[in-house]
Amino acid sequence: MTRRILTPAAIALLAATAAARPPADAARRGIDAGNQAWIDGIKAGDIRPILATYAEDAVDCSAAGECTQGIQAIERAMTAQLAALGRARSARVTTWGYSEHGNFAYEWGQAEASLENGKTLVEPYLTVWQRQPNGTWKIFRNLVIPRNNPAQK
Repeated sequence: MTRRILTPAAIALLAATAAARPPADAARRGIDAGNQAWIDGIKAGDIRPILATYAEDAVDCSAAGECTQGIQAIERAMTAQLAALGRARSARVTTWGYSEHGNFAYEWGQAEASLENGKTLVEPYLTVWQRQPNGTWKIFRNLVIPRNNPAQK
């Protein structure tokens, strides 16, 4: 009798635990693919792979606090930025942290690029990714964090 009670209880517990887990880290895979698109795009001098990671109604904010809203405005801003900076010889993105809640995933870290003009780009960031109706993840909000905090001087 004890065996019959424990077996259904154990099955119910395992089923509940499995149902509570996110589906195979789909958000994490989407974020990693988006970060790789940034690396590939900046190295190729092509904003198209980067732009493809943004939602139609995305907002992209610079370290200076200037924000651009909507995919078309973000495209114009990225085109101008790439023209000013040039391509990267090397680039990487390091995720420092990540949390997923419902249809949103919050990622923070640092993007770095060594540019062909000899300059180095180092940008800490906070990005909010949003699950799209088709299950993919796109950037909903992107914020570059200023590296020099005036309050610390």
